[in-house]
Amino acid sequence: MYDPTHEYSSNILITGATGMIGRAVARELVVHGYRVHGLARNVEARARLPYAVIAVMGDIRSPERWENAIRRVDAVIHLALDGDEGGKQEREDAERQAAGMAERLEALGEICRRNKKKLLHTFGSPLYEPGPDGIVRETCGISAGRGYGLRHRIVWPVFQALRRRGLQAISVNPTFVYGRGGWFEGGVLRPMLEGKSAFLGDGTQTMHYVEASDTAAAYRLALEHGIVGEDYLVADDAPSTIGAFTRLVAKELGAPAPSGISEETAIEALGHWGYEAVTFGPPVDSTKAREHLGWTPKYRTIEEGVPAVVLDFKRSLARPPIDVEAEARARFRRPAPL
Repeated sequence: MYDPTHEYSSNILITGATGMIGRAVARELVVHGYRVHGLARNVEARARLPYAVIAVMGDIRSPERWENAIRRVDAVIHLALDGDEGGKQEREDAERQAAGMAERLEALGEICRRNKKKLLHTFGSPLYEPGPDGIVRETCGISAGRGYGLRHRIVWPVFQALRRRGLQAISVNPTFVYGRGGWFEGGVLRPMLEGKSAFLGDGTQTMHYVEASDTAAAYRLALEHGIVGEDYLVADDAPSTIGAFTRLVAKELGAPAPSGISEETAIEALGHWGYEAVTFGPPVDSTKAREHLGWTPKYRTIEEGVPAVVLDFKRSLARPPIDVEAEARARFRRPAPL
């Protein structure tokens, strides 16, 4: 059996390791023999770290306080990104969030540069404008500011400036990621269990998705085969629509068929920018990741991936809930390995 404490195993630090993508990336790396460290800001977050992930206590806003942990690893995967704050969000709110993200990236990136550590950063496919054919590629221009692209276009210059100063950086940019936890579980699966099955607008908006474990595989392959200075888009084989995605989830969950929420009502609840952010997901061409990294999604379409994720979620409902505080105390009572 592989020993992850072996002196030749690669050490990776993940920020945002308790999030949907972070947990998937951590599991992917552990399974493939990496020694994985996860940033945790408190005891509760430490208890939520995936199995075999070593806690690094610290706040993403103050990376200088855990710089010693960065010195001890080979690379950092930055996934501690701002989520939606809930309620209405307008462009000024998104710009404020982006300013904070840029500030944190500058601090973390500079420490990685100073210590000669590779950094894998996360934007998202809205980083780019769609091309003339409506498809997003790495050769397209940087976003003009539609949807989540507004935040990316503010953070992108900071990332590029760090590269020019010598940071060994790669960006991995997935489409909308679905999986256990995060927006998918909290905003789709659990509401559906309560009979709240709905999609925004008329459901015809084009969206492109990718399953969380497939996304995680892309991060691992970017560590192993990615070229410093390059950027990689990650998407499954076929774009879909918001309506088709939501109807499929409801069917697999055994929930009522979803109905549409009018654009006016949705904007009233989410704000103009908030609505745009979650309904703008043009088709993505991930050829570069497939050719450079050797990445191929296990779940090629939502018709393959959604049933697997929903089944895992339904199975989890039969399991007893985890007492986070008790689990944390139990971890700290365990003797250190010899």
